[in-house]
Amino acid sequence: MAAPWVNLLVRQAPPMPPPLTPEEVAYTNAPQILGITGSFFTLAAIVVLLRCYVRVKLLKTFGADDCVMLLAMVLNTATFVCFKLRTDFGLGRHLLVLFMNPSHVLKFQKALYVQSLIMMVGISTVKISIALTLLRLSSERIYTRVLWSTIVFLVIMTLGCGGSLVWQCLPVAAAWDYSLRPPPFGTGSAKCYSTSVFRDLGLMNSIFNIGTDVLFACLPIPLIWRLQLNSRTKISLIAILSLGWFACCAAIVKTVYQWRIFDDLDWSVYDSFNVWGFVEFSIGIIAACLPTLKPLFRGLLDTARAYTSGTRSRTGRYRTKGTQGYSKTADGWSQGIGMDSMNKNSSRSAQKGADGAYQVNVSTRPTGLADKEAWEAHRNNSDESINPLRPGQDPGSSGIVRTLEVSVHH
Repeated sequence: MAAPWVNLLVRQAPPMPPPLTPEEVAYTNAPQILGITGSFFTLAAIVVLLRCYVRVKLLKTFGADDCVMLLAMVLNTATFVCFKLRTDFGLGRHLLVLFMNPSHVLKFQKALYVQSLIMMVGISTVKISIALTLLRLSSERIYTRVLWSTIVFLVIMTLGCGGSLVWQCLPVAAAWDYSLRPPPFGTGSAKCYSTSVFRDLGLMNSIFNIGTDVLFACLPIPLIWRLQLNSRTKISLIAILSLGWFACCAAIVKTVYQWRIFDDLDWSVYDSFNVWGFVEFSIGIIAACLPTLKPLFRGLLDTARAYTSGTRSRTGRYRTKGTQGYSKTADGWSQGIGMDSMNKNSSRSAQKGADGAYQVNVSTRPTGLADKEAWEAHRNNSDESINPLRPGQDPGSSGIVRTLEVSVHH
């Protein structure tokens, strides 16, 4: 037997659709909902794991933006878990079928309440991580101020919208337990926002999200264009960061469904508003993480190039053909430069190679996080840009762009 508050809801709510056929009662759209959300969740998880690998293993750094992105991925995971729980309690089925099991209705609404809070905080967390990443590229005070102001705005907006969600009803439990609400939804005396106020607050949050999506899609363009990179690298980075426009499009579609959410009396079949919100959340993570994976792809390309165009020496270094006597080490950071003549009695003698030429190892490994990332981008076209040293040539004119460490083996 249905609970009294369910019967009251059926009697006093707006007209419901006509009675369902047996096929409609048995129908569920849950596999499609989980398929869409699960695909975006998997992609987001993969790029975050790869980002952590690049930061920890390759660059040996892990910044504040990486920590915030990890938090965003945890929230993304929790949101997907809420989708799974809600499908267990009736998501994907027609609303009348959902109301046939009052205990499931209560659990369904509670999971939706928690999911709304997590997803709202998660979307803001992704944008804060992007802002912290852009702060690394910012060298002008105006951009730094804009980014920090945006971070402060996001924190304030998240706290304000989160508070409006948490205390949408007093007592709070009335947000998911409709029996505590007054008619036509229940028999209690709880105080809750009207449907119009609740929708308007949600629309305000969505409009702010769209605005910050546009900001973070446009702001990297002038920052990247001012970096000392070749045009091809700049364009590729801008193109990757432009994936944020897809998150902006998803937010716009979500807002359209949000405007009509109370007009759809059978919204539980597709749950379009929440699905598009999760798509926006996940695309934001993917777009924010892809630019950080460049060192990983560079390492794979360097390894493939070394095996296909070079021969490996006994010492573990690759000698690449046509490099004017350079010996390229496997770590990708050092270059061995052949020296035709050197005073053998000098206290700074170099290591003599098998071909009779002396070798000096020049390492250009940067130490700081910002240096490492900038140097990774610079190395795209500068692996073989060091000219061979000639006898009597001034070392300062050798064409070495940057030398941070020089080791001469005795």
